[in-house]
Amino acid sequence: MSTLTFTVSIPTEKGFIGRECKGPKYGRYFKVHEELLREHMYCPYCGDRFSKDDLFTPDQVQYAEQQGIELAKEYMYGEVDKMFADLARKFRSGSVRMTHRPIHYKAKPVTPPYQEKEVDVELTCPDCAVVFQVFGIFGFCPGCRNENQAIYDAHLAILRRELANSKDRDRALRHAYSDLVSTFEQFCSGRATDSFHANFQDLFEARRAFKEHRGIDILDGLPNDELLTLRRAFQKRHAHIHNKGVIGERYVRKVPEDAALLGRQPELSIEEFEAAAKALRVVVDRLAELGRPVV
Repeated sequence: MSTLTFTVSIPTEKGFIGRECKGPKYGRYFKVHEELLREHMYCPYCGDRFSKDDLFTPDQVQYAEQQGIELAKEYMYGEVDKMFADLARKFRSGSVRMTHRPIHYKAKPVTPPYQEKEVDVELTCPDCAVVFQVFGIFGFCPGCRNENQAIYDAHLAILRRELANSKDRDRALRHAYSDLVSTFEQFCSGRATDSFHANFQDLFEARRAFKEHRGIDILDGLPNDELLTLRRAFQKRHAHIHNKGVIGERYVRKVPEDAALLGRQPELSIEEFEAAAKALRVVVDRLAELGRPVV
């Protein structure tokens, strides 16, 4: 059985083509510049490796199928026309005669039934120069899978934009504190080994794990006031997610300086968020310099 192969084109948006994770972050959407596509790409959210042909979105697949059907019809009608033309030539004379009226079919142009989605941020990887666009929190370059400080800075840009545009300041701050911790967790996970058993949402458990398993103190040299800001940001995030937004015993154990606030709601502020983000940038730089573990 022979196989027919047709080449179809997928439209781009300002040079970018949509991609969709088929791994643990199934359905998460991102874009890569069409000129920088590689045979294998990485999901920026989960880091898994895929063939570039495995990352089509459902809309793109549907559009390609519609194009393929039109091209197949054009081919099929052409083959049928050739068959009847050959038969007509064989039966031009004799007791049985056959005439042939040409059959023409031109593949109809297919209009894409979709538009590529708008995303949060565009980056150029400083390591491999792949240009890509992503939604929200992510951890990897889709071209080389590297994590770097540019990713951290992109996260901050997204969070700052959300804070500036939000009509609900308190809600936006809660999300910003939470996403800041998630960003730290993402970087830690990328530098961890299989022997790690740490909760990277806990600043000091992460410190202990990296000391034990990779021989580095990720908080070394951080001034006490910056470390206090980080402790407060991490614990306020924990209180809002796990303790109904109330300062509890766990918070006080981690931040004894705030013992007088037991039972109260933690105060969030843009100023504290920015200070925490600045301090955490130092930690992320240290993690980036550490490099990925050798497997």
